[in-house]
Amino acid sequence: MRHYLWVALGLLVVALVVAFGHQLKTVQQWVGIIGVPAIVLVTLQKQKTEELQLFKGLFTEFNLRYDRMNAKLNAIRDKLEEKEIDDTERNTLFDYFNLCGEEYLFFSQGYIYPEVWRAWYNGMQIFYQKPRIKKLWDEELQTGSYYGLQLDGASCGACFFRRFIKCSSGRRNSYNWLPQENTYRP
Repeated sequence: MRHYLWVALGLLVVALVVAFGHQLKTVQQWVGIIGVPAIVLVTLQKQKTEELQLFKGLFTEFNLRYDRMNAKLNAIRDKLEEKEIDDTERNTLFDYFNLCGEEYLFFSQGYIYPEVWRAWYNGMQIFYQKPRIKKLWDEELQTGSYYGLQLDGASCGACFFRRFIKCSSGRRNSYNWLPQENTYRP
């Protein structure tokens, strides 16, 4: 929740209105009423901290995995289109496809920020645009093995393609909604 401080302030105002409306007489009553916004604030802050730690862990892991295969991927991308993809290249590409699918899974569940997903998706497009890679990737995507990832923008594979489309998880949070003016359109 992005505006948790405003929510806590709003709850504090409501608590004060309730407190004055009921003409509370004891300190315990006041603490009970005023304590609710404080508890909500602490809970929201703790949740936000945990979400940021999870995001950082995922972001770091995914980037490390990509960095380990980056040189091989670029070599595959730069080969002539007439060359067949050999077994070693195929294994490297499958590892990359799996990484992309996992990134999409965590994005669709709201654990990866839309800005990060957009950057990763744009990077995927660099490889997807190469016909020899695209052919293999399209075959793989048809198997349904990549958690709903779509690279052509035809589905919610990249939720930012349409204005305020809820991601496949159905979860509504600040991560999986993006206004149209911030969208990428292939």
